[in-house]
Amino acid sequence: MNYRIIDKEKYYRKGVYRHFTEDCKCSVSMTARIDVTDTVRLSKQRNTKFYIDFLYVLTKVLNSRDDYKMSYLWQSDELICYDVINPTQYIFHEDTETCTPVYSRYYDDYETFYRCALDD
Repeated sequence: MNYRIIDKEKYYRKGVYRHFTEDCKCSVSMTARIDVTDTVRLSKQRNTKFYIDFLYVLTKVLNSRDDYKMSYLWQSDELICYDVINPTQYIFHEDTETCTPVYSRYYDDYETFYRCALDD
């Protein structure tokens, strides 16, 4: 994965970053109810898989802002921003009741993303 290093001294949210890394170390977790009615309807109309359609929407949003593509490399004390966030699909195996991760590449073009994610 390609990324660029962010200068923490020039980062526009320097104060917020410092607060959450020095004053109150924490992690982030989020659960939200969202209405996917339109996406389900569109998937049915297009005869596409809802899971991949939703994965595209989610990944497109994650790639829309640098703030969503950031990470911290603790080994080198570097704040970084990935060039792109790629999604992971999980395939459930009914026989063993286990999941296998499948790594897909994000494409901004929906048709390309859908075709490649389906092939994965």
